[in-house]
Amino acid sequence: MDRNNSFQLRYRSKSSSPSVTNLQNVIDNSNPLFLSTGNPNLDQQVSHTANLRYLRTTKSGQTFIAMVGATIQQDYVADSTFVAREDITLSPTVTLNKGSQFTRPVNLDGYYSLQSMLTYGFPVDFIRSNINLSLSANYANVPTIFDGIESRTRELNLIPKIIIGSNISKNLDFTASYSAGINKMFSSLDNTAGSDYVTHTAAAKLGWTFFWGLTFRSTFNYIGYTGLDTGTEDYFLWNLSLGKKFLKNNAAEIRIEAFDVLKQNQAFTHRTGSNYYDYVSSNVLQPYAMISFVYTIR
Repeated sequence: MDRNNSFQLRYRSKSSSPSVTNLQNVIDNSNPLFLSTGNPNLDQQVSHTANLRYLRTTKSGQTFIAMVGATIQQDYVADSTFVAREDITLSPTVTLNKGSQFTRPVNLDGYYSLQSMLTYGFPVDFIRSNINLSLSANYANVPTIFDGIESRTRELNLIPKIIIGSNISKNLDFTASYSAGINKMFSSLDNTAGSDYVTHTAAAKLGWTFFWGLTFRSTFNYIGYTGLDTGTEDYFLWNLSLGKKFLKNNAAEIRIEAFDVLKQNQAFTHRTGSNYYDYVSSNVLQPYAMISFVYTIR
C-alpha cells in the first residue's frame, strides 16, 4: 500500500503420503487393551492453506501485525476405532478381548483448522527496551470414527503473550516474557466430556559482555500447569554460562555451560487422538556441564 502499510496473501497446496506404519497391514498387539493395524488402501492427503497478513510500521518504531489463516485437508488419515463387545479372533495368533479397542487408519474428509494472530510492538525509551504484546488463537476440527459413528474431535488454543526485549547496547542484552497457553479439547460425541487446562510459561534471559571480553549468560524458565490432574508439577529450568572472547574482532569464544542447575527439568506434552486425549511425560536430560568453543565467521 505504502512504505508503512502492506498486505500479503499466500496460498499453498501440498500432498503427503501415509506413513509406512499406517500402510502396513500388520497387527500391533504390544498393548493388549489397545490393538492397531495399518491400511494398505490409504490414499495420500492433500492440504490447502491460505493466509492473509497485514503489517503496519511507523517511524517511531511501532509495529502492528494482524494475520488470519485456514487449512483444509482432503482424504485426511484419521483413526477408526471400535470396542469389542465379545472376544474376536483377528488372526490365528491374535485375539481382541472383550472391552479392548482396535484402531485402523482410514481416509476421511472434514479436517480443517483456523489460525489468527494480533501483535503490537512499541519502544519504551526510559528502559531502552521494546515491548511486544500478542494474542493468537487456533482451532482444529479433526474427523474420527468410533464404534462406527463418525465424530469430530475439536481443539481450541488461545495464547496471550508479552515480551520485553532490551535495546541497551551491544554488550548487554536481556529479554523477559510471559505466555499462557489456554487449551480446550472436546468431542462431538459427548458435549460434557472435555479437557481444559492452562500452561504458564515465564522466561528471562541475560547476556553480558564485560571486562577483557569475558561473557556471562543466564536463562531462567518457569513452566506451570493449571487444570491438569496428571501429577504434573510446576518446575524451573536454569542454565548458566561463563566465557572468554578472543582473536580478531572477538570472533572466537570458549565457554563453560551448566544445564539445569536446579535439577528440575521435565518434559510434558499432550496429543489429541480419536476420542481420547493423551498426556505424555518423558525422560529428559539430567544436569550436566559442557565446555564449548565457538568461532563466528563474519
